[in-house]
Amino acid sequence: MKSSRIVLGGLVASMVLVFLASSSDPLFYSALEKPADSIPVKIIPSISAEIDSSEDLSLPDIFEKTEEGVVSITVQKQTESGDVVGAFGSGYVYDTQCHIITNHHVVEDARSITVTSVDGKSYKAQTVGTDPFADIAVIQILVDPGVLKPLPIGDSSQLRVGEKVTAIGNPFGLSGSMTAGVVGQMGRLLPSQESGFSIPDVIQTDAAINPGNSGGPLLDSTGRLIGINTAIYSPSGTYA
Repeated sequence: MKSSRIVLGGLVASMVLVFLASSSDPLFYSALEKPADSIPVKIIPSISAEIDSSEDLSLPDIFEKTEEGVVSITVQKQTESGDVVGAFGSGYVYDTQCHIITNHHVVEDARSITVTSVDGKSYKAQTVGTDPFADIAVIQILVDPGVLKPLPIGDSSQLRVGEKVTAIGNPFGLSGSMTAGVVGQMGRLLPSQESGFSIPDVIQTDAAINPGNSGGPLLDSTGRLIGINTAIYSPSGTYA
């Protein structure tokens, strides 16, 4: 019998285990505090997006209110053999300056990054900062402010086991895909197979996630962001 394993690396992984606490979590900001010298931008650690109601929403309402804040990410990477390959990931819009949060492993060693919004428009993106130990990266498309709609941020420290959650992302390159599940447990520890650093306070969920969901948002029942889809615990590397 094949043993289960955590798949984390390249664009293989997304989540049964979701990383992020509240927007004030120091791990969340660690990537934002490392802007690249070549990009003349200022990171604004605030969210202008709001959802009118704090009441629970239906799944269709959650999707309609948040789909504009979720993007597909396509990267070109060079393999050890020198071949250039394409891969998919996901991300969410952080602010009106078009900063986008995703996983570090999505954009690691990328030769080019293309962001595609829900309306099908594509933009070239640049990496602003990364934190490989927390598996978080910030990228930005250099367009006029407000082109993309940021997601509102919730507080995952208030989650309870059994609460409804949804994930939106780009599994297998299928953009704008939504799945739903519940919080299975809180406070899991996600070990890294590469850095040796473990990510604490991880959310466990049974929302179906597959390769390409990496970096996409996990949303609470009001449509607010409470996690970043990061890794899947599976013998096959896909949802099971």
